[in-house]
Amino acid sequence: MNANMTIGKIIAFILLSTALLPEPACTKKDIPWQPTDSLGKLNKWVYDSMQLYYYWSAEMPAHPDYSLPTQEFFKRLLSPKDRFSWISNRSTVGAPKTSAEIYGFNYTLATHPFDALSLVGVITCVMPGSNADNRKLKRGMLFSAVNDQAITSANKQAIKEALQAPAAMLQLVTFNSDHSALNDSARIGIQSAVVPQKSVHATKVFEKNGIKTGFLAYYLCAEKDDALVLLSMQKLKTEGVSECIIDLRYNPGGSVASATKLAAMLTTSFNPASTFITYSGNRHGGTQRQTFQQAIAFSTSVSGKNMSDLQARNLGLSRVFILTSPVTASAAELLTHNLAPYTTVIRIGETTVGKDEASFTIDDQRSPRQVAWLIEPIVYKIADGLGNGNYSTGLAPDHVVVETSKLPLTPIGEPGDLPVDKALDLIYGTRAVNVTNL
Repeated sequence: MNANMTIGKIIAFILLSTALLPEPACTKKDIPWQPTDSLGKLNKWVYDSMQLYYYWSAEMPAHPDYSLPTQEFFKRLLSPKDRFSWISNRSTVGAPKTSAEIYGFNYTLATHPFDALSLVGVITCVMPGSNADNRKLKRGMLFSAVNDQAITSANKQAIKEALQAPAAMLQLVTFNSDHSALNDSARIGIQSAVVPQKSVHATKVFEKNGIKTGFLAYYLCAEKDDALVLLSMQKLKTEGVSECIIDLRYNPGGSVASATKLAAMLTTSFNPASTFITYSGNRHGGTQRQTFQQAIAFSTSVSGKNMSDLQARNLGLSRVFILTSPVTASAAELLTHNLAPYTTVIRIGETTVGKDEASFTIDDQRSPRQVAWLIEPIVYKIADGLGNGNYSTGLAPDHVVVETSKLPLTPIGEPGDLPVDKALDLIYGTRAVNVTNL
């Protein structure tokens, strides 16, 4: 596999990618010894693949123990700096999933408003059509226990793991009439199911004194929804907005091409030939730079692949307000970070995940397949068009706003939604504005 073919696979997606690559070739000179047992052969395939593609391949042990169970063998190859590489046997071992992927809702744990020793779960976003949605869970609902286990600081990790299981039971609580206590309400059982993916959750315009501000809640960088993103941006363009708030609080990433399309419409002046992304890999991957147009060229969606379509919807903004949270990751972080050289980006909310890395899935494509396992290693570090990156600890906000610091939560994008309120304060000096849903 040559470098150009490899980068073509890598740049299409960050961490959510599903590109399939063949087994890397090895010569006898490279590997003087070959295992003969089935486990050893499997682990050797894993090692060779990682040696070729893995960003931290120089840190891998030179003489690993090929007799280890494959999952443990893989773990011992990983750098201490690696949080995201994974391996899967397609059944019992695989990449960890979040409650959003399993049930269709995001949540955060917050201090109990009336008990300093306890925590409450706060549902922050529910995906339409998901099991959580069908079970009538809503943004702003609170739960005090999972599987009859009350939530405390000491058991936060256990609660997180319980909400990554195939099923869970939530004890919902509600404020009493004078908001002086939380009382138990319904017990809701939720099950794992396919979660419908939706990128655009809301498009709005805020207005006061003739100044219009666009609002786009963009919660997944999904190419299937690129047409909807372009439609939303066209609506904002038609409304004549001069300010814009992009809500990425619940966006875990996805397509780099989709993120790049949105970035192109948010720049002060869009030049398709400007460098947008820098990829830095191991000695095999080297450094790759991509312009807006080159990054978008890998999109499987025709919507926005024509640069004139993006030019026509470019808002010509001198600044953009971007809302972030501890859920914001991967391609959503790339959008936030790499947009900065082309317009002023003001981040509001909380620090992001810190996935400044690209990966792809390695699969044995021989026929018949000899290795059933999948590997998704980190392959590149990501920087902006100027080469600035290194945000593995997350992108810190310019204005820290914890949306759960005031309960109950209000609907997304409405007055009382604290990060939105902060943006409105910065734009208008007040949050008392007119709101129009588009």
